[in-house]
Amino acid sequence: MDTAQAVAEWAAENWHGDLTLAQWWQRLADAGYAFPSWPVGLGGLNASPGQARQISSALAAAGVIGPPVGNGPGMGGPTVLAHGTAEQQQRFVAPMAYGQEAWAQLFSEPGAGSDLASLATSAVRDGDEFVINGQKVWNSFADMADWGMLLARTDVDVPKHKGITYLMIDMNQPGVEVRPLVQMNGIAEFCEVFFTDARVPVANVIGAIGEGWNVARTTLAFERAGAGSGRAANTISVGAGSKAGNLQLPVGELVKRAKQEANDPTLRTEMLLSSRTLFKMARALGHGDDPALRDRLMRYHANSQVYSWTGQRGRDNAKTGRPGPEVSTLKLKIALLAHESRDLSMSMLGAEGMLMGDTTFEGGRIQRAALASPVPSLGGGTNEIQRNIIGEQALGLPREPSDDNVIPFRELRRS
Repeated sequence: MDTAQAVAEWAAENWHGDLTLAQWWQRLADAGYAFPSWPVGLGGLNASPGQARQISSALAAAGVIGPPVGNGPGMGGPTVLAHGTAEQQQRFVAPMAYGQEAWAQLFSEPGAGSDLASLATSAVRDGDEFVINGQKVWNSFADMADWGMLLARTDVDVPKHKGITYLMIDMNQPGVEVRPLVQMNGIAEFCEVFFTDARVPVANVIGAIGEGWNVARTTLAFERAGAGSGRAANTISVGAGSKAGNLQLPVGELVKRAKQEANDPTLRTEMLLSSRTLFKMARALGHGDDPALRDRLMRYHANSQVYSWTGQRGRDNAKTGRPGPEVSTLKLKIALLAHESRDLSMSMLGAEGMLMGDTTFEGGRIQRAALASPVPSLGGGTNEIQRNIIGEQALGLPREPSDDNVIPFRELRRS
């Protein structure tokens, strides 16, 4: 029996609409089908990349809810598996693999976005704990998180890359304030987070104290690749963690809700539209015979295919624990695709693109996607940062002249 058939039979035996989401995710993780390439006991079964894809595709084909999604599975879990101790993997990765806890990425700051190593949030040692003070921003779904992947400065007397430590911080404690930020598309996907004498046990340091930059590079590589979970197309996704409010709901009800949302254009939050969607849009609006538009659509379709193939290569590398420089190519490409999708769709809408509301074409779906299109060119590192990474790491070009790698952080001029 091949892998896909075995997973299909397992799903038929174990999926019941009256199971709670928590019960279903426990079954999925216990079987090793939640994150197949991860270790046994942590939601996986040490599967090869090929086997992991087969499992993910079989689950999607079975119409069941997929494993938990988000910052934890996508980048935090792989990072702790790569750099954490066995105890840390059991403490942090296992509950996340079962969907019990959600994570947030706490990296960027108001004065340290693209130049992330200039971060100033402090972690001061106090016995067996660190005391955290500072601010983070653009933290996706931090209001839904139980744990935060925190970069904080533990040493200001060394160059900026050397004094950073990677910690797992409990978001449910005094001294952690989360404020959602409403974007121009009306969605509050990001947050800003303030720390005032919050506490983190020294045991929650991932990697070594002061070596957090190397750990963070692993997280950023997985973020750029979008490669942590290897999910198949059409997988049904549901918010994880207790704050999302889904764990005790029947999976049948959640599937019904997910399908309703997928079929309701007013509830979609895309950052770009597929080439198939743009083809349908062109026909619906009577632009199908425009030769110039047809040429632009086919170019977009070709670029989308290149992105897809690059993504598969990045996912295969990331699943083996060695994400390569192609992840920055992938990250840059999706940002460019989002802008291309925006320009194509809005040119087809014409003047209607200036309007919003249920009475517009597809209920304003196209306009909302256009308003969200800047996100890929900012989150996870700007396009300029990705080009620098590609130039330096993939092409071997020299770094731009700078002395910030030798000057102690406390002596750096900061805007």
